[in-house]
Amino acid sequence: MSIYYDQHLHTHHSFDSEEHFENYLNKTDNTLVTTEHLDFYNPADEFKDSLPDFITYNQEINELEEKYNRNILRGIEVGYVPSQHDVITEFVEKSPYDLILLSTHQNGKIDFMDPIVRTMEKKRLVTEYYEQMILSVENMTQANILTHFDYGMRQLDISAEEYQQLAEPLLIELFKKVIDKKLAVELNAKSFVKYNNQHLYDYAIPLYISLGGQLFTLGSDAHVAEDYELGFKEMGQLLKNHDIKELAIFNKQKMSLVTF
Repeated sequence: MSIYYDQHLHTHHSFDSEEHFENYLNKTDNTLVTTEHLDFYNPADEFKDSLPDFITYNQEINELEEKYNRNILRGIEVGYVPSQHDVITEFVEKSPYDLILLSTHQNGKIDFMDPIVRTMEKKRLVTEYYEQMILSVENMTQANILTHFDYGMRQLDISAEEYQQLAEPLLIELFKKVIDKKLAVELNAKSFVKYNNQHLYDYAIPLYISLGGQLFTLGSDAHVAEDYELGFKEMGQLLKNHDIKELAIFNKQKMSLVTF
């Protein structure tokens, strides 16, 4: 029987990690997949194009699969910006990824984790952020998982009540599109644990379920091996509290469900 495994990991093939595959392989006997960053004109990387080199990435994985006698999946985390749609889809389509994460990190001018967002009026930030995320779900047809829906809220001191007041109509539209596109929704440990946003998940996950959403993944968003499966117990319990008993996994971008 298949076992759930962490589906949001980064290695030295991402601009913001120096981690090596071997350290993840030594943490688990389960299937390993890494999801390397793709962000064109990336404000978090001095406006460079943060692009994984699939040829080098794939070659290293092939060598590790032979050395460890293990199956390693190829993944990518797409930082979607609507104005970059053509270059993003062209990049993704030319390589055989097993798993595609869909993220909203930046808008071509600022990263939504930049402290400057603290100076923005909250309603404006929430509106701009979720309108862009809605467009990403509409347009990025290759995606499998919508990651950290709260990424743009990480710099804010915002209660669940205020978040609901500002974001609920946009979240309803977003989740309806996610359900229509058959994307899974990620519970992200970096948000849940490190940025103390569990209260936003406590609010948003039941909202998604109330709209008919049933597809979930857990992702540590690890950039170092010690964070592998970070927060899985706590995030898994939240789902079990809402009678969710299965999680989605992807191989060759085909989904299957496993108990957890």
